[in-house]
Amino acid sequence: MSFVFVLTTSCVPTKQVAPAKYDPQFTYTPEQRKQISKSSLTVAIIDPVFSDGEKNTLVEPYKSFVSNMADDFEETLNANGFKIKGPFKTRDEMVYTDKLNSDFALEIQVEILSENGDFGKRSLSFGDALMYKDAYRLAGTFYHKGRIIITATDPIDGEKFWKKTVDLSRKPVTTDGVLKFTGPVSSVGDEAVMSDVGIYNPVAKVLEEYYAEAMQSLSKQIDPREMEQVASQIKAKRKRVGQ
Repeated sequence: MSFVFVLTTSCVPTKQVAPAKYDPQFTYTPEQRKQISKSSLTVAIIDPVFSDGEKNTLVEPYKSFVSNMADDFEETLNANGFKIKGPFKTRDEMVYTDKLNSDFALEIQVEILSENGDFGKRSLSFGDALMYKDAYRLAGTFYHKGRIIITATDPIDGEKFWKKTVDLSRKPVTTDGVLKFTGPVSSVGDEAVMSDVGIYNPVAKVLEEYYAEAMQSLSKQIDPREMEQVASQIKAKRKRVGQ
């Protein structure tokens, strides 16, 4: 009798309590601020974009990773003593007077690539497997890596004059999904996968680490003395071609 009771209760799926959704802090506050003067260089900021073309970078938290970067990058440049125009979605969005009155434009491309590792299908609990035929959950470890590329261009014609790269180190993303899926893994959309907090949360935490590291590094890369040389090169080119 007791055996039957144990067997019966083991067949009833227990309700899993999903972890709370993690709220990544994609923010950066410069440690020091320099004075802005009339002679300070004027920088046109172009909104950061993903350049790797991976579909998963269009969903959260990847989307916020990039969108927050524009505002923080503006604050970082102000702290380094630059005057700001923008941010603009694209260089083509700028009116001619903004292009002409900017010493240079800064364009940021973000590349975040994935390596699969052992991420993939995992069996459901015994009870859930009886209730949901052919269903599975997603779990395991995959890896993120990438880089952030910042380029200084002449905002009038887009000619490149300066480029720096911040590498994003290879980091493991260890997931333990809680949602149930059916069909081939390739048919599960990126939005559906990232709606699983067991996957979303570890991704968000890795991106949060990347954000802090990248913004600190970008802040150091933008040296006003070096950018004065870039601005002088652009000014000389404009004078040469009669812009």
